[in-house]
Amino acid sequence: VTVIIYNAYRIRMMAIEEFGPVIHEFDPYFNFRATQYLYEHGSKKFFQWFDYMVWYPLGRPVGTTIFPGMQFTAVYIKRYLLDGWS
Repeated sequence: VTVIIYNAYRIRMMAIEEFGPVIHEFDPYFNFRATQYLYEHGSKKFFQWFDYMVWYPLGRPVGTTIFPGMQFTAVYIKRYLLDGWS
């Protein structure tokens, strides 16, 4: 069990050791903006969206670099389950 815990810790710390203490994924502000974009523009534009506000100075091709499950789930909840809210 100790070896498993140690290896799990080392795997989680790999990105920090390699790139430093920078948020690379699961950035809540980006996920919020991505969900807003999907809600306002639809899935076709979402998958073609190139976001210049992240991964500065290069930008990010969102449609090819994201796992959009959370965004689609949030938009579904907003549109169909909470339709009367807002």
